[in-house]
Amino acid sequence: MAGAQNSELSVAERRKRLAEKRAQEAAAAAGDGPAQGATSAPEMPLHDLVHNPRNARRDLEGVEGLADTYEAAGVLQPLLVVPVETFRAAFPEDAQGLPGAGYVVIGGNRRLAAAHHAGLATLPVHVSAKLTTRGDILIAAATENIAREELKPFEELDTIEELKAELGTYDAVAKKLGKTGGWVSQRRRLHHLQPEIRQALESRTPGMTIELARSLGKIKDREQQLTAWRGAQRAAERAAGPAAGKTPKPKKATRTVPPQGGSGESLSGAVKARRDACLLAVAAGAGDLARLSIIAAQAPVPPADAVALAERWLTESTIGPSAVNLATLPGDEGTDRQKQGALALALAHCELHATSTDGADLPHARAYIDWLESHTDYQPTNAEPVPAA
Repeated sequence: MAGAQNSELSVAERRKRLAEKRAQEAAAAAGDGPAQGATSAPEMPLHDLVHNPRNARRDLEGVEGLADTYEAAGVLQPLLVVPVETFRAAFPEDAQGLPGAGYVVIGGNRRLAAAHHAGLATLPVHVSAKLTTRGDILIAAATENIAREELKPFEELDTIEELKAELGTYDAVAKKLGKTGGWVSQRRRLHHLQPEIRQALESRTPGMTIELARSLGKIKDREQQLTAWRGAQRAAERAAGPAAGKTPKPKKATRTVPPQGGSGESLSGAVKARRDACLLAVAAGAGDLARLSIIAAQAPVPPADAVALAERWLTESTIGPSAVNLATLPGDEGTDRQKQGALALALAHCELHATSTDGADLPHARAYIDWLESHTDYQPTNAEPVPAA
């Protein structure tokens, strides 16, 4: 059965297949094939092909490895190109750096670089007859890069902003890319990152992930954003284990969260992905707490289990489990910290209920998943039951 086969794939593999499918659909929509109005040329000399001067990918990584593949198996996927004169008319500001004739590569700039590295003489191409305007070319290049997940976070952001300048609204950008408005909004959060956090993302500092960066981008206050980032760093350091040469301190006994997968089995990948998203939301202290509280109030779960899961998230995000300790609430814990405690507890109620019912509580499941998608970088996987309308 197709569904059973798909469930055996990892989340990364499923996303890769989906990206490949979207890239093929985008190429067809852009005219990358005779059935869509493109004329094809089986092979074209490399000296007739030039890189797209507006390519969003600043660094063409992995060229040497791709070149090795070409030497062994050849180039299987054609490049998408347009005549130089077409590109020059659409982007007159880039005309000076273009040759007098030939073709500009819209889809496949890394393949072109690898072909040069491998010493190939020709490449298979599709010459698009449909890409004639500035907007058409920008959308075709962006769709291929984004569908293949080839852009770095800030390259992706720059692409979205360039398309917005061309199309007028972010809703139009999302529609052209085949994405949701929430997908675009998540990536625009990088605009709000403080320089220190932006640098951490670009340099791949331990503890920094694109999901965390997007969550931090929701925090507009500089000090709060930096505090949340420092907390995430400390959590990553603890997860990595004790420093070399140091004897780890004995851990205090804590309440454990009972397995919620049924019959004591380990949590599924879909559940783990949700809980990772919850942890990031708690660490950032962001999101619509009022709406989440309404959802949580309708999620019947054992209170002790919810508190235990909330305490785990609060501990891992360095906020501390006392944020949900009734004995400390009247004291000077601080308003922000108490809000993070409330956020963790509400998420724990929703998460435990969603896991125990396996998505059968459709109205509640829809509301909970909608909250996660709106306020974190969470995306449902194919292995997870998708609530129906």
